[in-house]
Amino acid sequence: MRNHQQVLRKAYGGWAAKLHDIILGGQDGLVNVLGIVLGVAAATASTRIVLISGLAATFAESISMGAVAYTSAKAAREYYLSVGKKAPKDYEDPLASGFVVGVAAIVGSLIPLLPFFTLPIGSAVWWSLLVCLLSLFIVGAIKARITIGVWWKSGIELAVIGMAAALIGYAVGHVLGVTI
Repeated sequence: MRNHQQVLRKAYGGWAAKLHDIILGGQDGLVNVLGIVLGVAAATASTRIVLISGLAATFAESISMGAVAYTSAKAAREYYLSVGKKAPKDYEDPLASGFVVGVAAIVGSLIPLLPFFTLPIGSAVWWSLLVCLLSLFIVGAIKARITIGVWWKSGIELAVIGMAAALIGYAVGHVLGVTI
């Protein structure tokens, strides 16, 4: 078993050993869908189209992320076996990894969409940015508290990385919405 997973499991229980999968799915879902909804909102100014595209991205991306987590964990496990290691039960369970990443991606993907269900598009964009920024910061801070690092630095790091990626979607939507 990987050393960091042993430490996490002993210190925080089984759920903490899945921290990698939770952050992978959750951050990917949140950032991808935020980028899509910001881009679509900038290009169309239509709440209906934002919700349709955001929900389509949520489910397609979440299933894809779960499948990728499953196949990559399975490949790693098979490699582990191919080099003659005899404790594959201690290695990452591909099915569990795929499930956790997929569920985390759905949860993360829904966060940027929530304001668009109840607010006008202009307000929803700002609330979505704010909620996502806070969500990324909180996840980064929690990660540092569970692992190593300074909580506020880790929170800022995750928030900045996520926002930078998502704002690319806004820029593309803004440019294409004006030019097409």
